Amino acid sequence: MKFEGNEVFSLDDADIYLCYRDLWMGKNERINSAYYGIHHGDGGNTAKIRLGAGDAVTATQPDASIAATYGSRFAIPLDFEILADHGPFCQAGLNDRLTFELTFSDYGRVITSTDISASYTITNISLEFDAVNNPDLARQKRMQYMGQTVVFYTRVLRHRKLPLNKSDVTWNINLNRPARSLKGILLLFEDPGDDAMGPAFARNSEFYYNPLITKVQVTVEGVPNQLYTQGMLPHHHWEEIVKEVAREDTYRSSTNMFTT
Repeated sequence: MKFEGNEVFSLDDADIYLCYRDLWMGKNERINSAYYGIHHGDGGNTAKIRLGAGDAVTATQPDASIAATYGSRFAIPLDFEILADHGPFCQAGLNDRLTFELTFSDYGRVITSTDISASYTITNISLEFDAVNNPDLARQKRMQYMGQTVVFYTRVLRHRKLPLNKSDVTWNINLNRPARSLKGILLLFEDPGDDAMGPAFARNSEFYYNPLITKVQVTVEGVPNQLYTQGMLPHHHWEEIVKEVAREDTYRSSTNMFTT
């Protein structure tokens, strides 16, 4: 995503990252996310009906009603902070356009099928947004853009993929990438040899391998464990992960559930 020609948001491997983040949704959130193609415990039957899959059970409710409402239209939420947290967006106040560049995955990472030649097409791509037509508000936003407006960039970058041996007791991972700031490091594990993960055209996007890590020690510029003096232990994992990949209301409700 570029703001007046400057890249302010980028997300590598969005299909892997966003599928992982969606797994942290609560039950009700999943039910309300049919428009985004997230199934609500129906085994994907709603999506199958919407896409005309051969094994779809079209008489099942509420799957059939949801499918009839949305049809084959799916939404990709663009919830970058400039669209959500900086107030109303005013394109007329910019010297250049706010642009989006989307790269779609290969067929084998999208389609579940025994036909390895299966493909998909995407048509009628459009932007959906709420509009506010108020000249005074537009004038204020233009003045804000002309002043010292600060837009924080967000970049979720794939540093590298590492082959790891599950039989090893310790894994050492070195991160050396120039950056002005670092919000966190997310490690996602996939087991290509596991049937649950599956090869191309049989991938289970809701499965990630759990290596059952018992301790994480982080050394920054030669100084070990500045955040956790004894290392990060399993009971720390939930709080650290949920702050980044789950919505705030989900985090609050989950925290309350454990504290009460």
